[in-house]
Amino acid sequence: MSNYQVPQLWSSFILPNDGNGIPSGPSRRISSIAEIEADKIREASQKADEQKALAKAKLRGREAHAAVKARITQERAAAAEAKTVEKLRIAAEQKAEKARLAAENKARQSEKRVRLSSFMSPSNGYCLSGGEMQSGVADCRWTP
Repeated sequence: MSNYQVPQLWSSFILPNDGNGIPSGPSRRISSIAEIEADKIREASQKADEQKALAKAKLRGREAHAAVKARITQERAAAAEAKTVEKLRIAAEQKAEKARLAAENKARQSEKRVRLSSFMSPSNGYCLSGGEMQSGVADCRWTP
């Protein structure tokens, strides 16, 4: 996670981490809000620094101004690309987690079906087709 400070207003509402340093539940949302605000502050500071650099370069001449402007444009493009890659990485992680949970649920349901079918087998005296019991063994033929 990035280095940021949680505003004092929210610091009393943060819940403990999940044990491995990663915020969980409501504290993750609060951390996200704090990160967004820290990013806004950082971006505003960066923009002010860029304006100062452009003003200094303008005093040195047209070529220096164009070079600084090109560098700033390149840095912004790289930052935008990194942000896009990070969003894609997060989306892929969320998709993988969703798939893992779906696989776990499916396995749990399969296991439940297997346990139920072995419990309700003809050898245990159950006949799933509605047949009648004869001498302790299920007659699983349909007898209307």
